[in-house]
Amino acid sequence: MRLYVDIGNTAIKWANEVELQTGVLHQVSSGGLPAAIEGAWLKIQKPDEVHIASVLQHQVLLNLVDWIQRHWQIAPRFAQTKQDELGVTNGYRQPTQLGVDRWLVLLAARMLSLDPLIIVDCGSATTVDAMDADGRHLGGIILPGLKLFASCLRQNTDIPPYGAGEIMNCFATDTAAGVNTGAMLAHTATIEKLYQNLQLRCGGEIGCLVTGGGAGLLSRHLELTHGLVPDLVLQGLALQSAHAQ
Repeated sequence: MRLYVDIGNTAIKWANEVELQTGVLHQVSSGGLPAAIEGAWLKIQKPDEVHIASVLQHQVLLNLVDWIQRHWQIAPRFAQTKQDELGVTNGYRQPTQLGVDRWLVLLAARMLSLDPLIIVDCGSATTVDAMDADGRHLGGIILPGLKLFASCLRQNTDIPPYGAGEIMNCFATDTAAGVNTGAMLAHTATIEKLYQNLQLRCGGEIGCLVTGGGAGLLSRHLELTHGLVPDLVLQGLALQSAHAQ
């Protein structure tokens, strides 16, 4: 059995082979690794292989690797960004600069559709990448995530403290709603602009896929027709690990 693990700035997500096929996804905060996963992982069947996609490069990740080696006697395998893989061509001038999570999302998206695509990964940061019908990654953009937008305002302005707020269709009538609505409109307007750009560039049918921890919230406010696939990173990780055998 293979265990697939996606370690982000905010959350760690995992699923084994069967769970990934049936849409089961586990998640805890990545802030307390490895303690955050110990209770859950001690209860699962020992995997034969552990495959990890991680955007973290510090001591916390080393502690997690040590935990895996001590408890399961396994050396985990780490996903890598490549120039070309599984019909996808990296569009970055320096391919390794593209985050491994974004690369895996592109691999998974290519398996789901051969149409030109806008792929949105909404997490601590929100990334929007474009891919043409030939599998060429055309590049993308990086935004602060929905929560990070609000955090940036709190830290860098004198806006008075405020509680939770709604997300309005357009104009808000209180500070909390104004901040949350601004963050959402910045996201949806950016995605729609990039979608239109790709449509002009490629013509024909254009698809849009949304993934990541904030995908459900974003999906409710995104007017573009799109697919909601929360686990694209893990799906791409499974594809890369199978191809590497």
